[in-house]
Amino acid sequence: MKKIVVLSSLGLALMAQEPSAFEAGNIDNPSPYGLTKTEKAIWQNRNDIKSIKSRLYNIETKVNTLTEKVAGIESIVEGLDENLNNLKKKLKADNTQMLQNEIDTLKADLNTSIAIQKENFSQIKKVLKELSSLIDNISANYVSKSELQEQLQKIYAKLDKKKKSTLSGAKLYSLAHKAYKNKEYQKAIEYFEAAAAKKYKPATSNFYIGESCYYTKDYACAVEHYKKSASIYAKSSYMPTLLLHTAISLERLGQKSEAKKFYKNLIKLYPRSKAAKIAKKRL
Repeated sequence: MKKIVVLSSLGLALMAQEPSAFEAGNIDNPSPYGLTKTEKAIWQNRNDIKSIKSRLYNIETKVNTLTEKVAGIESIVEGLDENLNNLKKKLKADNTQMLQNEIDTLKADLNTSIAIQKENFSQIKKVLKELSSLIDNISANYVSKSELQEQLQKIYAKLDKKKKSTLSGAKLYSLAHKAYKNKEYQKAIEYFEAAAAKKYKPATSNFYIGESCYYTKDYACAVEHYKKSASIYAKSSYMPTLLLHTAISLERLGQKSEAKKFYKNLIKLYPRSKAAKIAKKRL
């Protein structure tokens, strides 16, 4: 009798260790098996969604921390404003106007900085809401990995665009020039366009947009931006190159008579330049 009980218990234990056929295809199992191709995709999407939600939580935490820092800055500014008001009362008559101007400038700079930070956080929160909405949509519809990546790329593009809007013209120009040197022409075009939109070196920015288009063989784009550059400022050191590349671009667009005019103007205006020597050979 004892042997029977022991054997029965052992049999039950072994059965418990074997995977049940009824569990095959169960996507709610932490370690599912026997899944179809569709079920595997759904299970993978669920894991991706969990990962994204975790990242979203971390981002929201950082945003809340930054928001608290902005509130701290506002408090500092308020205290500074009070100190400045007290200082005004103690100023001597002969230095009043000069110091007043300095104080006003300082206050304006601080207020501008705070306004920019507030706008940045407002934009980040808006994008996070869009990302959260996207995740909910994924949960409801179980989109494919390729569709998920496509939607995320759109979100990242919006973030990049909003990032550019907060950068100064000088910073945008610096990033554009770095991308251009690395032959990342499309990225360079985007940054040069943003710099020009902020009226930072618009002539030079348009020249480099033209160069980026030229080296990617988009000759119509190149001609358009070379002309913009020359119309803003026509006495730059890069003018020989601008005229030469305009002529070559026109030639490759089939506008040979127009190209010849630019070759001739280049030779006439900059006869000793390397570009002029190349122009003579192409006539």
